[in-house]
Amino acid sequence: MKPFKKIALSLLVASQLAIAADDNKVMLNFVNSDLESTVKAIGLITGKNFVLDARAKGTINIVSSTPVAKDLVYPVLLSALRMQGLTAVETEGVIKILPEADAKQNWGLTTDRKLNVSGDRIITQVLPLKHESAAGMVSILRPLITPNNTIAAYPNSNTLVITDYADNVRRLNRIIANIDQPSQSELISISLKYASALEVAQTMSRLMPEVTVAGGAPAPAMVGAEGIRKSVVVPDTRGNTLLIRSETSAHAQQIRKMVEMLDKPGAGGNIRVVYLKNADATRLAGTLKAILTGSEIPALPSGGSMAPAAPTPGGISPPIPSAPASSGGGTGGGTVSPGVAIQAEPTTNSLIITAPDNVYNNLRAVIDKLDARRAQVYVEAMIAEVNVGKVGEFGVQWLVAGSNGTISGLGSSSLGNFGADSSRDIQTVAGSLANLAAGKAGGAPLPGGFTFGLLNGVLGKDSSRIPNLGALATALQNNGAANILSTPNLVTLDNEEAKIVIGQNVPFVTGTQASTGSNPNPFTTVERKDIGITLKVKPQVSEGGAITMQVYQEVSSVDTGLSTGGAGLATKKRSIESKVLVDDGQVLVLGGLIEDQQEQGKNEVPLLGEIPLLGNLFKYEKRSTKKTNLMVFLRPIILRDSQSAQTLSNDRYQSLRQVEGGYSNEKHLFLPDIAPAKLPELPPAKPADTKPAAMKEAPSEGAKLADGASNQ
Repeated sequence: MKPFKKIALSLLVASQLAIAADDNKVMLNFVNSDLESTVKAIGLITGKNFVLDARAKGTINIVSSTPVAKDLVYPVLLSALRMQGLTAVETEGVIKILPEADAKQNWGLTTDRKLNVSGDRIITQVLPLKHESAAGMVSILRPLITPNNTIAAYPNSNTLVITDYADNVRRLNRIIANIDQPSQSELISISLKYASALEVAQTMSRLMPEVTVAGGAPAPAMVGAEGIRKSVVVPDTRGNTLLIRSETSAHAQQIRKMVEMLDKPGAGGNIRVVYLKNADATRLAGTLKAILTGSEIPALPSGGSMAPAAPTPGGISPPIPSAPASSGGGTGGGTVSPGVAIQAEPTTNSLIITAPDNVYNNLRAVIDKLDARRAQVYVEAMIAEVNVGKVGEFGVQWLVAGSNGTISGLGSSSLGNFGADSSRDIQTVAGSLANLAAGKAGGAPLPGGFTFGLLNGVLGKDSSRIPNLGALATALQNNGAANILSTPNLVTLDNEEAKIVIGQNVPFVTGTQASTGSNPNPFTTVERKDIGITLKVKPQVSEGGAITMQVYQEVSSVDTGLSTGGAGLATKKRSIESKVLVDDGQVLVLGGLIEDQQEQGKNEVPLLGEIPLLGNLFKYEKRSTKKTNLMVFLRPIILRDSQSAQTLSNDRYQSLRQVEGGYSNEKHLFLPDIAPAKLPELPPAKPADTKPAAMKEAPSEGAKLADGASNQ
């Protein structure tokens, strides 16, 4: 071996030496060495170019007791940098030393499944998985990744993207290889001869908790929350077959033996009772009978249009009659053919089916699909109406009267009579004052607004002085605004009509009989009509979540400002009848009215009213404007399960309790304190039942025996 040759390095202090054992090995001795000086020395030994980040500071300790090959000097530096929270990012022609947290944001080595790199260098690997889910694998591997590096999943191609140190990535690859294995599940098919596939599947789910029945819905997870490996059983009603997917062959054989035990000829004949959960037994019996006979499915009586057939004083349509109860031979079922009969039992809402096994199995498949929970629809209608009106009047009227014992004269400028309103006319006011002074009936108060008059007097027959009006000046300005917001709402079943009426029951005179000689008892006939807000809806929920709605909405009220000449009450009505398509929770405008009404009138004395300034004493003017904005909105919400219905009901109940809690009686010195009524608190919600749907049915005799054996 050649003698050791000392190499002095001007960039290092005396204690930081690199002693060459030969041309390919060196001794490293960096004790409390400055990072920048150490990197410069390593650069001289390895021939690599380094760039230091301004944040890369500190000291490094590297001590070798034996000579180190020059090829290992750079990996030793990487290990020392990792201990200081630093790392090296290799780019073309230069190596950047920077904090570990920033390494993933810089260009670095990127590999695929074949990983040929090791050591303490930052790399990025794109690793596609074959069997397991990449998103599920992230939660398993994330704790194994260093805190400053990342792991992410791309679900579209089921790929993992890992950025970490090469040695740690190699360890993760071995873990992934052991987990990403093909499933050992077994698929088998069992044909039944006697029993129904649906009933056998439900019985097995009661006896074996590790068996899950999937009917029409996506297959559940193979591993349950308690960690038990689940087996999935799907009944195929077309061939009366059970399709089974099991994780182990032993469990599959156990299921096969259980099916053989249950697939025996029935001892109870061909009469079976099927209890329904959601559907109406009478209607469903008619549907099944129509299917077997090939006739049309009986339709329920329809109410026709949702709007009234003819206008009524209240403007409200009559209620739609409900469907009559069906008899056994009608829409409620009955004998279909020799040996096949279907009867409905409304008391228990069940079907009694007499049929051979093959016919019953087909009927049972149809029953299970039709006996589904129907969605409900919560409909909220919003009626927003804003009215703004302004009225202004100004005018001067004259009335002159006199007599000298032989001649009497009267002159007037009666200008305040606009249309049917004569209350502001000077002759009406003068006559009312005269009647009032003479003590006669017919006295009327002065018109509203600012009124200024000049009076003179006339002697009556009893030497009393009757006041008479000589001049009347009237000025009036009226501003009015109304903002009305009504939100009627209701809940109804899918494809069922619902109606809500909020208003008053007003009497309307329909006939009168006066007293006559033959009939001395007069009478009046009255018919009562609903006046107010009416909402009628019939929603139909599609599979995609859209809602087709037939809507009839009406707002009616008694119009007190319209004179009918004693013929009765006049009503105002705004109604909308439409059929719309709206998404779940979407607000849709049904219609509305935007009205801008302006009126202007002027009465004046000819010629005199045209004189500038002075002509205003011979004029009477009136202007009015009225703006009406009316909009009707609709917002339906689908309630597909009991939880969503309970959540909505609780929310509305709590809102009502808050409004009620804000009311309180004020303290009074002489009145007793009365505590306001309060709504009770809702009881706590019951925990949700997490059992499969098949386990919620009434247990069979086999299940009862199994439960008794387990209790013993």
